[in-house]
Amino acid sequence: MSVIENITEACEGLGQVDLNGISLESADPALLKVTEEGLDQHVSMQPGAIAYYGSLLKDAQRRHASLKRAYDRWEKKQFALAKASLMSGGGKGTVQDIEARFVVDNEADIEKWEENLDKHQLEMDTLHVWYEAWRQKSFSIREFASITEDERWNSSGSVGRNGNGDHSGTPQENSLSPSRIARVRSIIKKRKHSQTTA
Repeated sequence: MSVIENITEACEGLGQVDLNGISLESADPALLKVTEEGLDQHVSMQPGAIAYYGSLLKDAQRRHASLKRAYDRWEKKQFALAKASLMSGGGKGTVQDIEARFVVDNEADIEKWEENLDKHQLEMDTLHVWYEAWRQKSFSIREFASITEDERWNSSGSVGRNGNGDHSGTPQENSLSPSRIARVRSIIKKRKHSQTTA
């Protein structure tokens, strides 16, 4: 198999990757919730999730573009037939007349094409929203990890230093204060809210 085929197969297989028993293909909202206990798992699965949902999105975009090209070809053909029919009947053949004839002759088919296009557009938009949520999760993970690291190495109010002012300190036992946890949750909540309203 070629490299492209290998990558395609790998991306398809990523749907089986799971976090605490929840697979990526289930699209469970719990997968987006970053917690301190599962931070390592979230970090390790993030690249695979981006690849998986990104490949699904690209595939949906290709299908939608292909359907639009097929509709454009069909429309041009039917438009030409409508023009020929109108001209053979002694009609004026203006653009408006041809468009009207095209719609009258193909109304049911046009509705089917539009319904199919709308369905593919919805699929593409839904995947795009979900993919963007995972991209936002990357920022949440970085913010969460940064704050957690700062707390663990902060023993004297000086971030990243031990009590002697150097960087050789060790993580504290109780690394996250309630105020820091609340701050992290607030940041994550704001990011999730902004991605759903975007």
